[in-house]
Amino acid sequence: MSFVHLHSHFWGSYSDSVLSITEGLDRAAALGQRAMAITDHGELAFAPQFHAACRERGMNPLPGCECYFVQDARDSIARGDEFRNHLILIAKNFRGYRNLVRLTSDAWLDNCLKGVRGLVDWELLERYHEGLICMSGCYYGSFPLKIIREGLASGERELERYLSLFGDDFYPEMSELGFPEQKISNAAIIELAPRFGLKPVVTNDVHYPHPEDWLAHDIIAKTRFGKVTDFSVVTKTIWLKSLDEMRALGFDERYLHTSGEVAEKCDVRFPAAPVAPPVVYSSAEEDLSLLERRAMDALRSTVLPAEVNRVETGLRSELDRIAAHGLAGYWLAVAEAAEHSRQAGGRAALTGSGAGGALARLLGLAPRSAPGHAEFALDRFINLTIECPDPEASIGFLTGRFGEDRICRVAETVPIRGGDALRFTAEIIGVPAEERERGLAGCVPEGRIADNLSSRRALRDLCAAHPNVLKYAGKIEGIPRTARASGESVVVTGGPLRELLPLKRQGKVVYTQYDATNSRLAGFLTLSFTRESASPR
Repeated sequence: MSFVHLHSHFWGSYSDSVLSITEGLDRAAALGQRAMAITDHGELAFAPQFHAACRERGMNPLPGCECYFVQDARDSIARGDEFRNHLILIAKNFRGYRNLVRLTSDAWLDNCLKGVRGLVDWELLERYHEGLICMSGCYYGSFPLKIIREGLASGERELERYLSLFGDDFYPEMSELGFPEQKISNAAIIELAPRFGLKPVVTNDVHYPHPEDWLAHDIIAKTRFGKVTDFSVVTKTIWLKSLDEMRALGFDERYLHTSGEVAEKCDVRFPAAPVAPPVVYSSAEEDLSLLERRAMDALRSTVLPAEVNRVETGLRSELDRIAAHGLAGYWLAVAEAAEHSRQAGGRAALTGSGAGGALARLLGLAPRSAPGHAEFALDRFINLTIECPDPEASIGFLTGRFGEDRICRVAETVPIRGGDALRFTAEIIGVPAEERERGLAGCVPEGRIADNLSSRRALRDLCAAHPNVLKYAGKIEGIPRTARASGESVVVTGGPLRELLPLKRQGKVVYTQYDATNSRLAGFLTLSFTRESASPR
């Protein structure tokens, strides 16, 4: 591979990227780039989706993270010091990815600064460095910044510490984004490379797909706190560049090719579902035996004699596959959650395709009259949804019953709303205040752009007079602004969670960095709860 982007921010760099996985990978593939890295800020929220999308395109996925790095996290937290460096970590293999999961979890859970940022320090790097490639980060990485602020000798000492951990998997990173500090660090890296046997690598810190998208990026960066601020992204050069555009930056060609060498080192393959299914009782075998007894008892007592053979055939097929995939504990947990909801006065029935099997009917999770399906479809049996009177109560029961080390809320993203996108864009591109107020009068913040336009003539007139309002509001509508703990969905695992999924915290609430979709793409079992409808079945 001649060149690939190793420093790339997608939507998981909340309020700091307008690069979707689909658009980013489509553009990279069209440019002939056969691999790409995802290095979102501080977490791995979209890494499974990125991994799957790369594989679909025949590209090599390079899941990684741009960490917030400090020398000693506990010291920084004790002093309330918000200073941090940047550091890029990319998984070479699945063991490396699992270490990255544990590193980001520990950063968020143990080294969380003011509830908004998980810090990585030397202690965490020493614990979890195996299977990881480390790049020094932009000029604000600890190694280049030591050179810039304290001189070459100080930078060398920092470099030696990285080399002691990562050896040949440490790459000093160079870029040219218009910052004068980069010229200092780039020159020093080139000077140090032959002395330390380093292979410098050129990156572009990608945040958006095309040059003109700098304005969309500027809009979301300026409004990350829900109002327009004077924050400014100085550089306008961080688009997804082609090889020729990277060559035009003036670096030695071999430093561009280093990125391809890094990509060739990496082969991360996620395991097939289900990953770490729960065991409810003493063993998977006991769980299966109990599940089978419950289903067979219900078969004998509730199914009409003429239907017994047909239903039992479907049940046996399902149980065989459940045994093969270790899903008995999951189904017992689902049954217990449903029974808890029924005791609270709800119906607690499965919804969606998961309700169609014989097992669901016999456990009382679907109407007895529902058609049974003998054919086992794995996705119907590992990601179930229960309709219940109180989703929060059901999640609380499940967590209390099986423990916080096995059950965890997933993330849900909070998108930029259409009405807000119009308001932010109109102000930032300079629409006069009086005209803005007239055109946006009555605009519904949570409403979609299309809905607001269809119902407001004044808004249509505003967009006709200022076409960039509609153009750039459309680019940012729906982009995740932030993430929070879901009130409807959990992952169900055999634990321990820290070793399996990347976690984060919001106050006292711990939840996965993955949303439900990414949890499933990573192979984990999910269970969702929806509030039951008022009408009876």
